[in-house]
Amino acid sequence: MLAKNTLGLNFKLMSYLTFRVEVTRDEWRPDEPVMIEITAYIDRVPETGDYSRGMLTRAPKGVWNSRLQFAGDFAELGEALAAIDAAHPEATRIRCYEYTVDDEFPREAAPLVKTGGKWAPAGGNPRE
Repeated sequence: MLAKNTLGLNFKLMSYLTFRVEVTRDEWRPDEPVMIEITAYIDRVPETGDYSRGMLTRAPKGVWNSRLQFAGDFAELGEALAAIDAAHPEATRIRCYEYTVDDEFPREAAPLVKTGGKWAPAGGNPRE
């Protein structure tokens, strides 16, 4: 059975799906925009459970990467994108990854780009 997410992309219904958002900033380049990444954990539980659910919050102290500023886990891609837009309305690009139960490491997917206030895969049509 297939289901459509908020971007209109088809996904097989999974027993577990989490969209993890991580926002980082290079402290040596404070004038550069933040880097935002979304990793879709498909039928796989994230290795760490330190992040908030349903919202972006300040990264916990002692996190492995001191450049990590904000993070959060979301059940729906639309929720994750709304949280990114609220926290960083200036963002225009999100790096994307898929991490399935069959993968040893996350696989890079097409980035999302914002055009006219809407997010879409690079080269795709914007969707609400």
